[in-house]
Amino acid sequence: MNAVVRAARADELAGAAAVLTDAFVDEAGLNYWLRQDASKERCRAKFFDAVVRDMLHPKRDIWVSDDSGAMKGAAVWLGPGLKAFDFPWWRELLYTPLFLSIAGASGLKRAQELGARLTACHPAVPHAHLQFLGVSGAAQGQGIGSAILKETLAPLDASGTVGYLEASTERNVALYARHGFEVTNEFALPGLHFWCMTRMPR
Repeated sequence: MNAVVRAARADELAGAAAVLTDAFVDEAGLNYWLRQDASKERCRAKFFDAVVRDMLHPKRDIWVSDDSGAMKGAAVWLGPGLKAFDFPWWRELLYTPLFLSIAGASGLKRAQELGARLTACHPAVPHAHLQFLGVSGAAQGQGIGSAILKETLAPLDASGTVGYLEASTERNVALYARHGFEVTNEFALPGLHFWCMTRMPR
């Protein structure tokens, strides 16, 4: 693999969104609340388009894996003190039509309930949060996820920052464990299991 992991440029956000849209096609946590009818592909794309722009948080950090101009992986981190989807009331009103269009009323309720469960699992100490990490389907199994982790964890180690993430498959739990994350909490919902993992800086 000759890929270079680096911060995404402003003109690469659409590409990063496309990678995440492809990577999360079967992800249980997203499918738990996103529409699962004939529009689910379009809804997932709309969600990640909004996430990489600024809906997750205006100060999110987006990293990509660039292999000779081909983007195969992407990650979205939030630095210490930044909370995902932590909107002032006026932005919440702004995004409500989007959430309703991609989740429906029942899905939006499930998303809010899931968000509350996830928030409760965060470490009490300041930490950086790996919100999303995905590799396009055709490129999985090539070490791209590990390369992104290695590159994005290095600044946390340098600054003495705790890392945190959530995983919804045992395969991903094993991947993150190889990079120093430990399961610090877990919970289950119908058809869904989450492992919450924390990593102390090295």
